[in-house]
Amino acid sequence: MRVTSMMQNTQLLRNLGHNNANIMDWQNKLATGEKISKPSDDPVGIGYQMRYTTELSRNEQYLANANTGVGWLSQTDSVLQQANSILQRLNTLVNQAANGTVTPEVREQIGLEVSQLREQMVTIGNSTYDGRYIFNGQKTDQAPYTSANAASDTTDSGVYYLNVSSSVAVEVSLPGETVFGKAGGNASENIFQMFDDIIGHLNGGQPIDQTALSASLNDIDGAIGQISLSLAEVGARMNRFELIQSRIGDEKVSLSTLKQGVADVDMADAIIQLQLQQNVLQASLSVGAKVMQMSLLDYIR
Repeated sequence: MRVTSMMQNTQLLRNLGHNNANIMDWQNKLATGEKISKPSDDPVGIGYQMRYTTELSRNEQYLANANTGVGWLSQTDSVLQQANSILQRLNTLVNQAANGTVTPEVREQIGLEVSQLREQMVTIGNSTYDGRYIFNGQKTDQAPYTSANAASDTTDSGVYYLNVSSSVAVEVSLPGETVFGKAGGNASENIFQMFDDIIGHLNGGQPIDQTALSASLNDIDGAIGQISLSLAEVGARMNRFELIQSRIGDEKVSLSTLKQGVADVDMADAIIQLQLQQNVLQASLSVGAKVMQMSLLDYIR
């Protein structure tokens, strides 16, 4: 086939355009740090990149849920510790009031403090985390207890769960009735009813029912035991969430590494490739200049 000057010039321009495109491609990779800017760059790699991006997004949500679980349970642990302190103080006050030598004035003061402790216990029952009530099951937008009727208030028996993987949901809430006792229960079954009975004994006039007050000490011990069981459950769940946090964190590192291997450019290699393409362009320009300067005499020598 006869090769004309026009064909040579056309091919030269085509090659120069290709060289310039390669240079721009490597410059873009260096500027963005991304190996793949369009699907045609790596059809297989773009599929992996999209998959890793999706998995990382899910991973972030699961990690956020695990962090919420730890925060929720930390708040639950804190308020249960406060409840335990209240019951310990109540035990001291009832022991003091049950002493037959206590004057009516002192007993009245004890009654006032016990009433304040009850109100604080109701406040604990209505504790929240991130704006959600932690002792009302799935009804996290509703306060479970009222001050006037705490002993008979019924809390939601559902459990609030947090998803920590595509197939695992971990319960984070404790139902109020598990912690404070069943609604409408007697003093040995419901912490708020226990408070109400003790306040009634202290304000019942003279002579005070020493036997009833002494019996209340057993109810207090039972309530302390129930709070301790709840604290143990919270501790076990927190340990699980912390392990989940660690696992998800490891998965995030692994997925990020895999994504970087597919999507991120190797800067050192990119610099070498850019220099190589620039050298190719310079060589093409040099050869092209010589070709275009050739005269008729050069062809017939």
